[in-house]
Amino acid sequence: MKIIQAILIFSLSLILFSCGDDDKDEIKKDEIKSAISLKQTRWAGTFEDTEKYRILSASVGVFFYTEKDGRYSLILGWGTTMEKNEGDFNCSIDEKILTITNTGIVLDGRWLIIQSDKDKMVLEKGTGLNGAYKGTLTLERTN
Repeated sequence: MKIIQAILIFSLSLILFSCGDDDKDEIKKDEIKSAISLKQTRWAGTFEDTEKYRILSASVGVFFYTEKDGRYSLILGWGTTMEKNEGDFNCSIDEKILTITNTGIVLDGRWLIIQSDKDKMVLEKGTGLNGAYKGTLTLERTN
């Protein structure tokens, strides 16, 4: 009888300790993996465009209206000159790629989602080659 009790206690211990990682999996499920999760959200942050001999920085605001479109505001700094751009865009998400089109500016293209959760996104575009073009878009949710 004591052997059966020991086996039951050991089995119960294994079950309880093996359940601890489920919460981590749930957090991963909350990551932004579809355009639906961006629907009707606003984000603000920075854009940085880097090449070997120049760096461009900008402030960015994005409002995703639906799963397929939204509006952006971009303030570029060129030395002492500030250039403002605003307009609508189209978008889609396919696994880890956010595609933005129809801005006519630096936001256009395929962005690799490097980090994403319900409050922050970090996206990059470019090949990753040292000295080659690299764009980084860092956004935090504002609503």
